[in-house]
Amino acid sequence: MHLRSRGYTVVARRWTTGKLRGDLDLVAWHGDTLCFVEVKTRTERNPLDPAEAAIDGEKRRLLRGMAWAYLRTFPRERRDGIAVRFDLVAVYLTGREPEVEIFPYAFGWRDGGSRAAARFGV
Repeated sequence: MHLRSRGYTVVARRWTTGKLRGDLDLVAWHGDTLCFVEVKTRTERNPLDPAEAAIDGEKRRLLRGMAWAYLRTFPRERRDGIAVRFDLVAVYLTGREPEVEIFPYAFGWRDGGSRAAARFGV
């Protein structure tokens, strides 16, 4: 619901492939950009360990691999022009209503690079 109100159209939930371990929590279009969305939920806010800190280098590597596998489901001529980004949604269940924070461009195809939207194949 939070993503929909921000213009996202979710096209897959908990997407998996038999070739790789892990899953993609959400895959969504945000305008012309395909977003691979990782969701992290916490029952308390800890400034020393926020939900967004849970995506370490290994997790980013796994998500990138899953994203490549998802993109390979598109015909080659279509996928070459798809703008892609990795987003994070942090959900805090600390009160009556969940607190949701959305972090677009949470990371890119490569570590240490720009957090700007990546183009498939770059």
